[in-house]
Amino acid sequence: MISREMILQILKCSPNLYPQILEDRFPHVLEKIVQLWGSPECEHYLADLLNPSYSGGRFYRRGFPVEAWKEIMLLNYNKPLPKSAK
Repeated sequence: MISREMILQILKCSPNLYPQILEDRFPHVLEKIVQLWGSPECEHYLADLLNPSYSGGRFYRRGFPVEAWKEIMLLNYNKPLPKSAK
């Protein structure tokens, strides 16, 4: 897993907005977000996480606890525009 400092640097978020629930309970999701951050694929990945029917392939998943969902929403809200969209 990537270090907390690296995640803060890549996501450009303040320590009080650090996605701790994702790190603790869904590290694979946080790692994927960090890998995709700033790319067009990140927007699709976050949309799929927030709305399981978005891409059609995740319709049967249980979903995230409210705290994790809130962290994903904050990341989605604060994500940079993809480089190709600038």
